Amino acid sequence: MSANFYAHIATTLRAQPATTLLTWPALTPAEAGDYVPPAHYSGAEIAAAVAAMRQRLAAAGVQPGQRVLLLVPVSFELIGALLGVLAHGAVAVLPPAKASPGQLLRLARREQLAAIVLARSPGFEFWLTSKIFSLKLLDARKLTGHFSDLPPQAVLPSQPALITHTSGSTGQPKQIVRTHAVLSAQHAVLKQIFPPWPGQQDFPLFPNVLLHNLASGAASVLPQVPWGNFADFHPPLVAAQLRDFEVHTLTGNVFYFQKLLPEFQQEPGGFPAVRALGVGGSPVPEWLVHKLQVVFSQATIYVIYGSSEAEPIAVRPLTARAESPALGYAVGPVHPSLELRLEPLGELELPGGERRPVGEIQVRGPHVASPTPGNWLRTGDFGYRAADGQLYLTGRAGNEALRYGVQHYQLEHVLQHLPGVQRVAARPGAAGFAVYVQGEATETAIRTALAAYFPAAVCAEVHFRAELPVDHRHHSKIRYGELH
Repeated sequence: MSANFYAHIATTLRAQPATTLLTWPALTPAEAGDYVPPAHYSGAEIAAAVAAMRQRLAAAGVQPGQRVLLLVPVSFELIGALLGVLAHGAVAVLPPAKASPGQLLRLARREQLAAIVLARSPGFEFWLTSKIFSLKLLDARKLTGHFSDLPPQAVLPSQPALITHTSGSTGQPKQIVRTHAVLSAQHAVLKQIFPPWPGQQDFPLFPNVLLHNLASGAASVLPQVPWGNFADFHPPLVAAQLRDFEVHTLTGNVFYFQKLLPEFQQEPGGFPAVRALGVGGSPVPEWLVHKLQVVFSQATIYVIYGSSEAEPIAVRPLTARAESPALGYAVGPVHPSLELRLEPLGELELPGGERRPVGEIQVRGPHVASPTPGNWLRTGDFGYRAADGQLYLTGRAGNEALRYGVQHYQLEHVLQHLPGVQRVAARPGAAGFAVYVQGEATETAIRTALAAYFPAAVCAEVHFRAELPVDHRHHSKIRYGELH
């Protein structure tokens, strides 16, 4: 098969031209005024959109290997544009979440872009940018045409395919360059862990899962969320989709499932069609996955740990045994295709008296988008391996200092199980941790909960805030540098 990652998707589209592979919800009734049914796209229709984008790229003189910025909101047009760029052998660049005009200008200069793809008529700022940097402006609208079996452009496995950015929860968003080889390796790992089956209906929140579905032949039903303002999604609409489309598998982040849980719990009879559910994107609290298991009683629940550069690193199928939150976040064994090492930080003093070396988690392997091929990726996560080989997360870079043999994730995970705590963050200081709480819990309850597992002095201060700062993408990762 061609080294171009799109070759996997082309195989699916060719094999299933009449099958609906993508279902895209219309505007919500509140936005549209009247109900509009979802749009369904077959393999042939997706292939036609890819062909239309390839024609526009070729007509604009964009060459394989050149970089193309996709300023297209999450939509079928974005999928068509992205796949068209990959098939053409060019490099798709997605901007950081909530990028400002200044950030986009710097991005255009740094990446030496050949073109910008838009889903609306260009305003003055884009017209000016195109003139300054000699860029072509391409339209992502009306990507229709005839089914095309044109093979994907040949590329080297090491050629960049997709450039995205991290959430920026620990500072400025970092650039992530995924090569065609990395995308193909990630697809192979996901297919091994979660084998698809004929007729599978998946409900993906994460973009990499959507690409994997198209490559493996599984149908994707997109959740009805306002992607530009994800935090404002309406849980009853999403729950109705799960029921109406008979979804078999779904993935999402902590914020998404926390907001959906009350709606799920009101569903008569639960969701018996669901066979597997994965939670990731940020540290996953133990209480959440066990409550989801009650709702989705026929499903296997998975905790998925990875970073933007390495997805996944570890996967933990949930069992009946609940892990102690004081141990950190249990994420399961590291995938066997990866090498892992811990850059030493110190020693944890775990509840019960056990001591474990803790350090920054570093990985390398075929599906790791390391800045230098073959080099170790510093994830920015801190943790340890238990005696049974399971990996636990206990801290995050920039906030990782030990106090009394404890890291901040351990305190936060314990307090996430305390009634009246909506969000919590802990920052190490000279005397112990300063604990920041969003919610109605009392200081006495907070100190009592922590004292059940850790030395009393570990909690030096308690501060209450109306809201704690979180990242723009997952709405789950605390921005520790903004705590005050």
